[in-house]
Amino acid sequence: MKFSTKLFAPAFMAMMAFAGNADAQVYATSFSNYNPGPLADGVSPITAVRPQRSNPNNAVGAVNAATNDNNLGEGTNPVQFVSLGYGGSIELQFSTPICNVAGYDMKIWETSYGNSSNCVAWPERAAVWARQNDCQPWVLLTEETGGCLDFEVDLGVLSWASQIRIEDRTNELTPIFQSSNQDAFDVDGVEGYVGCAAPVVAPGAENSPFAVVSATQGLRSNGTAVMASRSNTAKMLGAPQASDASTSPANNNFYALGYAGTVTLQFPYTVLNGAGADIQAYETTFGDNPSRSCASYPEKARYEGSIDGVSFFDMEAEPTADDAGAVLCRDGKLNIPAAYAGINYIRITDLCVIGTIPGVSDGYDVDGLLALGQCGPTTGSGRESLVITDKIGEGEYGVVAYPTPADKMVTVEVAATNSVDNYTITITDVMGRIVATEVLANNGASTFVSNFDISAFPAGVYMVTVDNAENREVTRFIKK
Repeated sequence: MKFSTKLFAPAFMAMMAFAGNADAQVYATSFSNYNPGPLADGVSPITAVRPQRSNPNNAVGAVNAATNDNNLGEGTNPVQFVSLGYGGSIELQFSTPICNVAGYDMKIWETSYGNSSNCVAWPERAAVWARQNDCQPWVLLTEETGGCLDFEVDLGVLSWASQIRIEDRTNELTPIFQSSNQDAFDVDGVEGYVGCAAPVVAPGAENSPFAVVSATQGLRSNGTAVMASRSNTAKMLGAPQASDASTSPANNNFYALGYAGTVTLQFPYTVLNGAGADIQAYETTFGDNPSRSCASYPEKARYEGSIDGVSFFDMEAEPTADDAGAVLCRDGKLNIPAAYAGINYIRITDLCVIGTIPGVSDGYDVDGLLALGQCGPTTGSGRESLVITDKIGEGEYGVVAYPTPADKMVTVEVAATNSVDNYTITITDVMGRIVATEVLANNGASTFVSNFDISAFPAGVYMVTVDNAENREVTRFIKK
C-alpha cells in the first residue's frame, strides 16, 4: 500500500521548542508563596530570630555555586539563601519554564556551611513539586521524604514546568539540629538545566493538541489518495468542532487518516491522570447519531499515549458496546492507564477494514481531542465563547456562553437585534441529545441572558443552539 508521509519535529525537540529557541540554565524570577516553619525547638519563628535568613528573594536568580556552601560571616555579608524552617515551604516562578530533557532537569541548591555533600552528618531534606500553571495540581517529583542537601530532580511526566514548590522534610529531632536550634532546609536557588518557551494556544484550546509530531496518511478504500480537503493536519488541532453535520469540502474540519494511516499529536499542557475518563475523542462521520451501531459503520482507531513521544502505551477505552481495549469506534472516551501519571502525546492509528464500510471511505476521520478534568490558563473576564462555528445566519445574535470551561453554572447571552421574536435556547451533548432547553419570551429587550445549572452534566463539550423564527446560531462550551 502506498502512503503519503509527513514528518514533523522529533518528539524530543518538540518539547524544547514550543515557541522559540531553547536556552541554557534558567533560574527563578520571583516567588509566589513563602511559608516558613519554626526553628528546631518547634516554636521560634525564623523571621524574628534570624531575619537575615528569611528573605525569600534569596532563592530567586542565579546560584553562586562558588560561595554556595561557604560561611560568609553573615554579620558583615548578606546571606545568599532563605531558610524554610521545619515543615516550611516556598513556591518559585520561572518566566522561562524549565524544559523536560534527557536525564535530570534541574538542581536544588541548598546551603549547609561545609556540609554540602554529607547527608549523614547533616541530613537537611526537602520534597519538590512542579506544575505548569496556577490551576494545575502540583506534581510530586521526589520521594515524599525528599532529597538531601544539594540534589537533582527530574520533571517526570511534566513536559515543562514554570512553577516549583520546595517543602522542608528535615527531622527536627536530629540531635545536632536540636543542640544548635537549626532552621532546616536552606534554599540557595533552583537551576533549570534547559529553558524553553511555554506553548502559545488560543483561549479554549488549552486542553487540545497544538502540534502534529508526525503524520502518515493511508489511501482511500478504493486505493486512491485522500482528497486534499481532508488532508490538512491542522484540522486536528485546537478545540474540536464536535459536529457531524455534513459540510462542503472547503469546510471539512477534520483530517482523514486513510486506511492504516497514523498520526502523533502533542498536547501543550500535560494531561494528568485523574478520576474517570481523561480524553474525549471526536471522529467525524456525517449524519452520525447515538443509535447508529458500529457494525453499520465500523470506523475504528487504536489510541496510544506517551510521556516522551518515543515510548507509547495503549490507552484504555471506556467500555461500551462498541469500544474496548485501546480501540474506539468513532467518538469515545479514553482513560490513561493507572500505571502512568499522565501523557503529553497521543498516537492514533486507523484500524478500518476495506469492504466493511459502505461506499468509498477515507478511514478514521480525526476531528480533535479534548482532555477532560484538566485546567488551562484563562484570559479576560472568562466570557470567551470557545469558537462560534456551524452557525446558521449571519451572527446577528451575538451568542456567547460563559465561562468556558464551566463547572456548576453556564450563562448564555444573546444580544438580539430585534425585539419581536421569541428565542429558544437548546443545549445538546456531543451525541446530539438535548440536555436542557428554554424559551425566552420577548419582552421588548434587546439582550437576553439565561443561566443553566450544569453541575450534573458529565464533563465534555456541549453545543448551545439559539433559534428564532428565521435563523439559528450555534456556540459551545466545555463542562469540566
